[in-house]
Amino acid sequence: MNRVLIVAGERQTGERYQQALGQEGFQTAVVWNPIQMVEFCRQHTPDFMVVDLDLAELGLWSAVQAVRGIGTLANVPFFGLASAANPQLFEKAKAAGFLSVFPTHDSSRQVLDAIRREIERVNAPAEAEMDDVVSRDPSLNRLRELAREIVQISAALRPRIGEYGEDGPELFSYIENSGVAIRKKLNGTADFSLHDKELRHDFRNMIGSVTGFAELILMESGLSYESTEGLTRLRTNSKEFVEILDVQKAEANA
Repeated sequence: MNRVLIVAGERQTGERYQQALGQEGFQTAVVWNPIQMVEFCRQHTPDFMVVDLDLAELGLWSAVQAVRGIGTLANVPFFGLASAANPQLFEKAKAAGFLSVFPTHDSSRQVLDAIRREIERVNAPAEAEMDDVVSRDPSLNRLRELAREIVQISAALRPRIGEYGEDGPELFSYIENSGVAIRKKLNGTADFSLHDKELRHDFRNMIGSVTGFAELILMESGLSYESTEGLTRLRTNSKEFVEILDVQKAEANA
């Protein structure tokens, strides 16, 4: 689950962005000034920062430098919020490495879309690399096809995450993360190696997360047809995945 730290000058702003990001499946926290931002980042590692530029008079730029001085956060993406158009402020934000600045009181959708684009940009090379893998092992190739479909279905379902209940965003993130992890592990798996017991055990555990959490979300009332269909397809793909592992187990014991 991607983690976003919101640094807001007004409680209404912080709560509004926290709610909007939380509904989209992000794990969020809110602090209220630059000092708290630095203190938080010394103890935690957010994936993204959404910062109210109206805090500039309270030592914001020095705080941004301090956060970037923390080794794990040297390249954390910053997005700014501004209550008024101020070219000088925008230039300072650009110089501080902010990727974009958005009007504070406009729809939070712009910030959400910008974060999504950054996630896609970072993940694009890995996705392209994963799609390049083809082997001589038909069983391994089919597992890769199923894993790729799981990742694609998950991406298509993400905009509907608000339907999945209070714990839905967290449960859904396990499905997403498992799908990506399975694809990566499959691409590092040698041809005709699925007879290995430990390897099959690893894959069973990983695909079990997809099945289990999809079934939990399916228990929610009020799911749309699209969500029900997509989650059911995740479960179907997972079932076939396990069936292939079972065949490999039988062959290994023959």
